[in-house]
Amino acid sequence: GDHRDLHYPLRRQRQMCIRDSDSISGSGVDAIEEDMMNRLRQVLDIGEGLHTRSLAHIQQRVDNSNLPDDAIVVTVFNPAPRARTEVVAAVIDLPWEGPRPRGQFTLRDAATGEIAPTQLAARKPHWAVVDHAYDAPCMMRSERFIVHFEAQDVPGLGYASYYVDRQGAFAQGTLRSGGAVMDNGVIVAGIENDGTMFLADRKSGASFTSLHYFVDDGEAGHAWMHVRPACDRAVDSRGFPVSIALEEDGPLLARFRVDCHMRVPSGLDENGGDPWQRLDGVGNQASRSDVEKELTITSRFTLRLHAQSVEVETTFENTAECHRLRLMLPTNIEETHHYAESAFDVVERETEFDEDSVWQGAKGVTFPMQRFVDVSDGEEGFAFISQGMREYEVGQDAEGCIAVTLLRAYELNLTTVSYRWEARPEMKLTQSPGFHKFEYRLCPHAGLFDEGGVLEEADNLIAPLEPVQSGVTRGKMPQRHGFLEITPGVVQLSAYKRAENGKGWILRLCNPCEETIPCAVTVPDTITRAKEITLEELPLKKIAVRNGDISLKIPAKKIVTLLLENK
Repeated sequence: GDHRDLHYPLRRQRQMCIRDSDSISGSGVDAIEEDMMNRLRQVLDIGEGLHTRSLAHIQQRVDNSNLPDDAIVVTVFNPAPRARTEVVAAVIDLPWEGPRPRGQFTLRDAATGEIAPTQLAARKPHWAVVDHAYDAPCMMRSERFIVHFEAQDVPGLGYASYYVDRQGAFAQGTLRSGGAVMDNGVIVAGIENDGTMFLADRKSGASFTSLHYFVDDGEAGHAWMHVRPACDRAVDSRGFPVSIALEEDGPLLARFRVDCHMRVPSGLDENGGDPWQRLDGVGNQASRSDVEKELTITSRFTLRLHAQSVEVETTFENTAECHRLRLMLPTNIEETHHYAESAFDVVERETEFDEDSVWQGAKGVTFPMQRFVDVSDGEEGFAFISQGMREYEVGQDAEGCIAVTLLRAYELNLTTVSYRWEARPEMKLTQSPGFHKFEYRLCPHAGLFDEGGVLEEADNLIAPLEPVQSGVTRGKMPQRHGFLEITPGVVQLSAYKRAENGKGWILRLCNPCEETIPCAVTVPDTITRAKEITLEELPLKKIAVRNGDISLKIPAKKIVTLLLENK
């Protein structure tokens, strides 16, 4: 046969290896993306199993012997290194006791007996599956409740125990202050008729209007670069039909749903242009298609009692191709710089590009972020905080609009050298088809990001309080306990793990701010010695431990690693 057939598999393997280096960003062939998703699913499943068993291990060691034998316990775990008071959503299964005239309850702190106000969200008859370690699974007739309750001062890296009081009653009230407006005493959030939102921060007096609309524009680029079509058509969600509905309301939590029914171009037309020139970013003749597809975007806005930010969940089904969908958040703060979180850092970036900037004269420049981008004038500010959303732009005009990329769908074109492109239009995963869900927070605040609690809000989003239901356990640990606490909240916990040599615990902290920060670390009583060490866990100097407290001064932009040792 033709000798070229013998070389094809080797050439194909080489291409796969090259493209696999870009697999984490979804810029390879469909098979690579499918493999990545499968691996990620396995990692999540394994992590969830370890997480569940770890919480059960701790729960078994909590002493709830002061409660009745048939008590239902709800333990709230706090993965952050600071005490937190938040409204928590929990699913609670109560044993079936037959028809009851009231069927209400409240939660009480197991240690103090104080009532934790409890808001009912939903209830239904339920058959709970009980997996017994030494027998076959069985089913228990029960009633399932979804509730919200306020967990007070849950200790840092610790837990607090509550129990169900069936003589109590659900809390009554509302967070609505008329129409589609929510007010929790800290911020006011309302939905306008066009689906946008207004926010007001009671502490700083800052207010923001026309927040949260969408712009869908054309995508003529590739995995590594956004390219606008020569004849672009940006579609603004304002003006499309919008429906607004109240989904939940009570004294602890309220939620509105907004459905925006957009129509966007279905794809891209080349119009006789040179696709290689377009992909190299040196000009094109492309335009957005005249054929349109429906794009219904659903956003749920949730406000909890005493919360500093509004929680948002946005979902949609993508059927269009070659387009970019962005969330628009006009701040009306005109500043020359803004802030964004990076790895172990919060960086200050240019908003306006002067003559000394590498971006001077450029338009539509996007930047990466880790968890948040923040625009502030020093007196008041606005932060967008996300879970897994990475690309943003801050507008250079007086509107100071934060534009966050939700979706960038493009045709798969591969290249290993410039000016050589291999088109693979039959592969569709780079077009991001199907269902998408995004979770993020909108946070108005006073001062800059460090004064306004933005870092703490980012921690709260990524590591929420987690409730776990159990029966009465009779261990040796108290009903309310914290393993570690770090103040102030701007100091970031990067790692807390066993030392590589198995002797002691590694605590890694980061100061992402511009100034040295005095830091206090409260450790368990069993920790009596501490050392500052390198990232390789080599000793640098001893650190004093006084009555379970460690005092540090962490320089600006510095990572500090400590070795904590037992008695």
